[in-house]
Amino acid sequence: MALTSKQLDFIQAIAGYVQKYAPEYGIQVCSPIIAQAILESAWGESRLAAQYHNYFGLKCGTLWKGPSVNMSTQEEYQAGTLTTIKDNFRAYSSMEEGVKGYFEFIQLSRYKNLKGITDPKKYLETIKEDGYATSSTYVADVYKCVTMYNLTKYDNKSAGGAGAMAEKVTAQDVLNVMRSWFGFSEANGKFKQIIDLYNSHKPLARGYAVKYTDEWCDTCVSAAAIKAGAVDLIGTECGCEEHVKIFKVKGIWIEDGTIMPEPGDIILFNWDDNTQPNDGYSDHIGYVESVSGKTITTIEGNKGQAVARRTISVGHGNIRGYARPKYAAGSGANNSSNASAGVVAGNTGSSGTGTLNKEPKWVGEITRNGTPVRTWAGAATSIQSWPSLNMANLVDVCDTVKDSNGHAWYYVRIASQYYGFVDSSYIKMAGSGSNAEAAKSIEEVAKEVIAGKWGNGADRKKRLEAAGYSYSQIQAKVNELI
Repeated sequence: MALTSKQLDFIQAIAGYVQKYAPEYGIQVCSPIIAQAILESAWGESRLAAQYHNYFGLKCGTLWKGPSVNMSTQEEYQAGTLTTIKDNFRAYSSMEEGVKGYFEFIQLSRYKNLKGITDPKKYLETIKEDGYATSSTYVADVYKCVTMYNLTKYDNKSAGGAGAMAEKVTAQDVLNVMRSWFGFSEANGKFKQIIDLYNSHKPLARGYAVKYTDEWCDTCVSAAAIKAGAVDLIGTECGCEEHVKIFKVKGIWIEDGTIMPEPGDIILFNWDDNTQPNDGYSDHIGYVESVSGKTITTIEGNKGQAVARRTISVGHGNIRGYARPKYAAGSGANNSSNASAGVVAGNTGSSGTGTLNKEPKWVGEITRNGTPVRTWAGAATSIQSWPSLNMANLVDVCDTVKDSNGHAWYYVRIASQYYGFVDSSYIKMAGSGSNAEAAKSIEEVAKEVIAGKWGNGADRKKRLEAAGYSYSQIQAKVNELI
């Protein structure tokens, strides 16, 4: 269920204070308490919550000596029958005091059995049995909020830090944040809320506070990560190319604009090149919301100076690549990483035995600088931790595996001990050709490009890179010579 920006703000604010005070009072689960606040206070909009910061319907009782307010309420003393009464409720000066007041309230002896409970439903069943609420559907109603709004992602922060929280964040959590910002624009000034959120998170990336006059597409991506609790998964930046560096460090960068993305993937664009492969400078960013057939729907900040959707075809030339955060399992994004020596169902080595051959068949020579080594066949799989291969490096080719698109990948041995997968397009049999063209200068090749030797468009780019040249360097020289 998509939440409004106001509802998300309420959850974030309440959750922060619940996580702050829960461990101080011996409570080990946060999600049911956040859900209680949502239900009891009607998202903080009830009069008792909005004016008196009582988000849990806490009555005064005989022990309360602080300020109070007399209000009407309904109790269900008999199942199915509501009785309207007037009672005195505790009043607080702020949201933080109201949340702290909840934990002070459950220090009453009858609630001592809540300490140590880690299961949200068990917590709710116990507090109901202890006499906290009279509603016969209280447990079901509150627990529905826990599951509907994925509140369990807040349960481990006090025990395990932000990283433990991030492990429970789903792709839909992040996308829901982006959806809540639809219509935020420079025209109505609401985009400033996104920039303010980004700037409130410390430390700031590179120590830079984003200005309202700056481009804010990546600020929006980062702010969504902040609000969803996914900073450990995504990182924060306000510059697209700098964010790519973070993605690479996290091992989630996919250097391929032609793959079929998944919801929650972060999409990077390079508007200066509309051909694939696109390895230019990233100058725009957003989230993949969905994929239908060959059409990608994204949500982006600063699209036409607003948060808005875009549709673009799979493999479009302007797509620079993707980052695939390691969201919680089952969130809509593929987080599996296949071991390089293992076998994935449906993909076996060329021997047909169901296992990969690890003995060298022939010696291969790398034909492109910066060729990545991956954990399995396919451009969407993870990149191995060792450095990429460069032109003229030699590897032992042990087996061949085809990816989901039928493209061949070589299973190679590096330095006689490391194994991984390399795109067959970037390996030739050692000694099968002198590759003498690679010895030519950038200017010589640029002149050949102008003369038409290297073709045009995507074909030119593919041929230049296969020969070991940097397409961007050659093209820059072409532009200089023309």
